[in-house]
This record gives sequence, C-alpha cells and structure tokens, in this order.
Amino acid sequence: MVHRYLHELTLSYFVELITPSAATHSRAGLKWAELGTVTVPRTYSSRGDRAFAVAAPRAWNNLPLSLRVTVSSDCFKRNLET
Repeated sequence: MVHRYLHELTLSYFVELITPSAATHSRAGLKWAELGTVTVPRTYSSRGDRAFAVAAPRAWNNLPLSLRVTVSSDCFKRNLET
C-alpha cells in the first residue's frame, strides 16, 4: 500500500498518514529519491506503535533501499517475495 501511494499516487487517503522524509527534512543531500524513506510519527505507548500510520512507515523504512526505490509495482511485488 505504501509503495502504491508513493509511486502511483492512487491512494489519496494516505496523504495524512504517510509523508516522504524529504518533505520533513530539507537539508541538502537528504532527498527522498535517494533514501526512499518515509517519516515515522512519534508515539508514546506500545498501543500507538501498532497503528497503521506508525507501523506502515516503520515497515517500509526497514525494507532494503533497492526495493524501496523500485518504481514498477510488478517488480516491487516480485522482489518483495524474494
């Protein structure tokens, strides 16, 4: 779901839940295209850690860089399985 939102922009309801890191870090050299990460919101309880808005970005950021920057959905799915 995160991949589809970031690369195809078809899931518009994720706008409030998932933010590319480049949108929150404007320092030179920290480009989303280079890192492929998204911002993980801060939580104050273990219950908050299980919310989609926290769990999805954390899982996405734990993927290898080569997988995060894959644009094609078919390639992403194929590589995710391996």
